[in-house]
Amino acid sequence: MEKYIGLDLGSKTIGVAISSGIIANPLGTIRFEEYDFETAANMLHKYLEENQISIIVIGYPINMNNSIGHRAEMVDYFIEVLTTIFPKWNSTNVVRVDERLTTRMAKAIMIKADLSRKKQKENKDGLAAQLILETYLTQIANKNLKNPQ
Repeated sequence: MEKYIGLDLGSKTIGVAISSGIIANPLGTIRFEEYDFETAANMLHKYLEENQISIIVIGYPINMNNSIGHRAEMVDYFIEVLTTIFPKWNSTNVVRVDERLTTRMAKAIMIKADLSRKKQKENKDGLAAQLILETYLTQIANKNLKNPQ
């Protein structure tokens, strides 16, 4: 059975969610010094091994005009760091998912749930990772429905 981890990468945090293929659940937030992606990759590796993850799904913040900006380049760099330190993770098991508007959606969900600003700040990264992972799970479910084997 495939196990998935969803990531919402920031310059100082990674929101983390996990799934066995049906429902994604937020797992928490990894915090590190700004742009210290080597430390972040090492901290993430612990989650990957403990949860026997087979697929990493990472949010890819494409600009609204479909161009690749600074944030997407940051994701590409993080993936390069992760795959260099841990060669097990490569292009076959690291998937980029368009994450446009997921942070905004996460914020709207938390406002609707009437969470305090403090709770919103604590939970936004994990919820954004959950939304990214759910986007991917929906995409593969739809693909399997269109192409049953």
